[in-house]
Amino acid sequence: MDSGIIITSIGIGAGIFCSLIIFWFFHKIIKRRLGNDQSLQAINTAPLKSGRDQRRHPRIAVSWSASMEFGQMVVEVRLKDISLGGAFIICQEPVPLDEKLRIYIEIPNQDRFALNAEVVWSNMNVPEAKVIHRGLGVKFVQNSAAARTRLEEAITYQESLAAVTADEDC
Repeated sequence: MDSGIIITSIGIGAGIFCSLIIFWFFHKIIKRRLGNDQSLQAINTAPLKSGRDQRRHPRIAVSWSASMEFGQMVVEVRLKDISLGGAFIICQEPVPLDEKLRIYIEIPNQDRFALNAEVVWSNMNVPEAKVIHRGLGVKFVQNSAAARTRLEEAITYQESLAAVTADEDC
């Protein structure tokens, strides 16, 4: 084989190799400078993939006290909204995703009841300036028919209170 072809091939290979290293270097610099902003955007826009709420059950606003039991811990929390499928829990304690927990809900003028739940999202790692309420979203899992009925009754009770308040405001 001609030595000129070999030298040209080595030169082309070295050029491609150097180009890849330069591309990688600039990619890392750009990613490092813009990465923090992009990661926050990904966190904030992830639940709004289609631009509409994809929940099966509508949420209603509540302000119920509760306690949450997971592992060996019991933490006092507040429910901000709830549906038949899950709830948003205002909580300062970090709870891992997929953690199974038991929530003891206290509704004013009613008996306390318990539900099994699983953590599906958390905003514990979002910067403080980007969060209105620090907390987590849970879905209700593996509850008895009696517990689900009790949840339905609690939601119906809250909706009736909201309707009475709305009528009084008119």
